[in-house]
Amino acid sequence: MHYIACFGDSLIQGFPFGEQYSWIATVETAGEIKMLNYGVCGDCCDDIFERLRDSLLPEYIHHILFLGGANDILQLRPQNTIIEDLKKVLLWCNEQQSDLCIVLPFISADRYLNVRLNNLRESIKKELEQAFLLDVQPAIGVNETDIRKAYLDGVHPTVETYKAIGTYAFPFLKEWLESTKKFY
Repeated sequence: MHYIACFGDSLIQGFPFGEQYSWIATVETAGEIKMLNYGVCGDCCDDIFERLRDSLLPEYIHHILFLGGANDILQLRPQNTIIEDLKKVLLWCNEQQSDLCIVLPFISADRYLNVRLNNLRESIKKELEQAFLLDVQPAIGVNETDIRKAYLDGVHPTVETYKAIGTYAFPFLKEWLESTKKFY
């Protein structure tokens, strides 16, 4: 069994439905991967990192999944600050001999928010390529119509979308786990 500690905001937690409906719960139902949900609604990247750093994770956890950024943008945190937070996460994971997967922020149903989300996504791709980057946007949709249907409120996925994200993410996460097998 492989284990992944999943840290993030409401999009990890499964808001508004709860952890059992989150996309990481769907990944887990596919088997072989146990996803530990450490998602907290409303957290920014610095909050998520603080929770990660302060967590007493079981010693068998060597894979960390991190999803954040949208709340940072909504709270008008500068992009370079968000990137610096993510670099701290990567450094911490390296120090802990843990592998890091950064999930790229989801594109929303709000055009104006998407300008900043797309800029952040591109910066993450450019500046954090040492981490495993997971882009689940194809499961959500890439055109405006599909994206609108995917969300309850423009930002939080429907139950069906959470399931689609988990189903889409599973093979990528499995491949990541297999490629980073280590003897601990």
